[in-house]
Formats: sequence, structure tokens, C-alpha cells
Amino acid sequence: MPSDKDLPLTAQFDYDEDEGGESSSGRWLLSYADLITTLMVLFLALYAMQLAKHKESEIRSAAQRTSTAAVVGRMPAVDQALLAALETLRERGEITIVPAARGVEIGINAKILFNAGDATLLPESLGVLGRIAEVLRAAPAGNILVEGHTDSTPISNAKFASNWELSSARAGAVVRYLVERGIEPHRLAAIGRADNFPLVAGNDPASRALNRRVTLIVQR
Repeated sequence: MPSDKDLPLTAQFDYDEDEGGESSSGRWLLSYADLITTLMVLFLALYAMQLAKHKESEIRSAAQRTSTAAVVGRMPAVDQALLAALETLRERGEITIVPAARGVEIGINAKILFNAGDATLLPESLGVLGRIAEVLRAAPAGNILVEGHTDSTPISNAKFASNWELSSARAGAVVRYLVERGIEPHRLAAIGRADNFPLVAGNDPASRALNRRVTLIVQR
């Protein structure tokens, strides 16, 4: 076997690399390959999670449409007509419509109507309320109970001593607007419910946001 001295210089260099292990260049390539593989696995996992969320959202939406269709199918024709007239607002998530004891209940999230702790209608709420008023003017005569609801957070300031005053003032503001838009005053009543009829249980921010609302119970 030839000695190192008998080998050419380049061969000696290669031989030394083999004897001493991988070169620094080789080690760098292996580390880089490991990094790329790890990143690829991470992105594939994120992509799979996104697909799963999208599929879950589609299933939830389909179930909601089926449930809504079932509820609508049980409504009297006059209530179905009201729902159809307000379908655009409902699809945009600006209102909810559910059956009530003697009619339907239209729910409006308070953040569309008012600033926090206030009872002055926001300018951007007038489009939603204006459309509701337009539909209610054309609906058969019946009482409209406007109920203000707050979350469970107590309020006490210079304008409102408690959630009772706040919820009542908000209901009154909606009633005044509906009267201004041509709804007969004798059909309307403003009711403050404070936090006594929460829509969902819980005291987290999402639950409190859902419980802050104004509902219009349109009776037949």
C-alpha cells in the first residue's frame, strides 16, 4: 500500500478528509438539508391544519343553513315574508331572526348601534335600522317590543346609574328612531332588561359581546 508521501498532493488532501471525517463543507450541507426538511414538515402541518379548519367551517355553515331552513319552514307565511325581506342583513351577520312566542324576534348586536356605555345611536347603525323600519312599515300591524340588553359588567357613571338605565335608554333610542321613520307610536314599547336575560352563558369577552344587544319582538 502506498504511503502518504507517494500520493499526489490532491489525493493526499482527499485521503486526509476521508480519514478525518466529513469536511466542514459537508457538515454545513447536512445541517442545511435538515433545516429544509424540518421547515417542509412544519409548512405541511400548517397547511393540513388550515385545510381542517376550512372543512370544519364548511360543515358548520352547512349545518347552520340546514337549521335555519328548518326553522323558517315552521314559521307562518307572514313571518317568512319578514325574514325574506331582511335576509340580506341576516346574511351579513348584522341581525339575527328567530321565532318568538307570537311572532319573530329580530336581534341586533349592540356594537352596531352604540358605543360602549352609551345610548346614542351610531351613524353607521342607521342603515340597518332604516331597513328594519322600512320592512316593519309594510308588515301587518302588530305590537313591536323593543328590548335593551346589557352584559353582566356593572355600570355606574354620570349618565347611567346601573345597567337598568343603560338598557332602557338604548331601547328608547331605537323606539324614537323607528317612530321617526314612520312606525306608529302605539305599536311600540321600550323595555330595559339589564343583564337578566343573557343570550349565552359565560363572562368572557366573546360572551359579553353577544349578550349586549337590542331585540325587536314583532308580534302578530
